[in-house]
Amino acid sequence: MTRKDLALDLARRLNLDPDDAMLHVNTFFDVMLDALSSGDRIEVRGFGAFQIMERSAHTSRNPKTGESLEVGVRRTVKFKPGKVLQSRLREAGFKALEEKKRSGKS
Repeated sequence: MTRKDLALDLARRLNLDPDDAMLHVNTFFDVMLDALSSGDRIEVRGFGAFQIMERSAHTSRNPKTGESLEVGVRRTVKFKPGKVLQSRLREAGFKALEEKKRSGKS
């Protein structure tokens, strides 16, 4: 699902103009980016939590040449799914497996 798909689904569900829905979606992501950029943790109960993790510097190796490289400290985003999201995904996975079995696909 793309950002545009999200906006169109939001517009349909809330009976909004698609352009207004796209503005809401973009604003939502801007707020999330601002919060994460400033080091804040974003927690949406039932859905999950986003937080910045700092990876320490380490020595790596170029797989092509075998040359050693120093990789500096970097920041990345970690997502931990909430209990409601996990259970819904588990249920959806079981339903998909059952449908595959019934249709004869492996």
